[in-house]
Amino acid sequence: MHQRSTRRNFLKQLAVAGSAVVLVPSVSACKSGKETTPADTTPTETPETQATTPEVEEAMLEVPTTKPEGWDPIEFNKTRGNQGAIPDSYLGSINGPDGENKHLGKHLPYQPEIDASLIPAGFIALMWGDPDKGHARHPNAPKNESNNNEGHWYNWIKIRKATDGEVQELQSSYTDWPGTAGDDNKYAVFGGGEDITSDSGKNTIYLAALPEDVQPGDTVRIYAHCLTHGEYVDFMTIS
Repeated sequence: MHQRSTRRNFLKQLAVAGSAVVLVPSVSACKSGKETTPADTTPTETPETQATTPEVEEAMLEVPTTKPEGWDPIEFNKTRGNQGAIPDSYLGSINGPDGENKHLGKHLPYQPEIDASLIPAGFIALMWGDPDKGHARHPNAPKNESNNNEGHWYNWIKIRKATDGEVQELQSSYTDWPGTAGDDNKYAVFGGGEDITSDSGKNTIYLAALPEDVQPGDTVRIYAHCLTHGEYVDFMTIS
């Protein structure tokens, strides 16, 4: 994949530690920090073995814990997507001429302006595909034949404070859609409507749990998975 040299340099600097999450129903918590890489015990290769060793594919970019300088979520998710974070069936779309706004941007989170009473204490309201940035709004769909009975929604969202070291990370899980608006503090409907399925589900608001150490004004990392289109990462400041 061809990259601009400035973007290539930016991406090369993203080799930072990822995080681990213990999965339990609905909302889970863990401590996450830098991972320790075990010592390399691979035997030293001779010129003969080097000549016959197949080329190793480029490793997938790790998910950064802090917001890197010059952070570009479109470029990062496109690169990581081509490395395996996004299904092969969607790569033609993200790499196409409309990839930025109609596909990658559609999967980036933002905080909608809604009535604060819709957001339970300790939660954040998230939608995907900010129209103010020219991004397509993310639709949602129940399990049906067109999506191989897998459904099309975000089935988990992991949130942690964007800082180095060991901090709490919470994962909110969404086992079904549409469910009932507000059921188990999972969904709300943008615009105050009652039908979460209207307009192809684009008015779905995801209510995700925030770690206890996150306050308004803090920057957090949002790491989430779309059942149909893979993993996406971005950072945002809590309003």
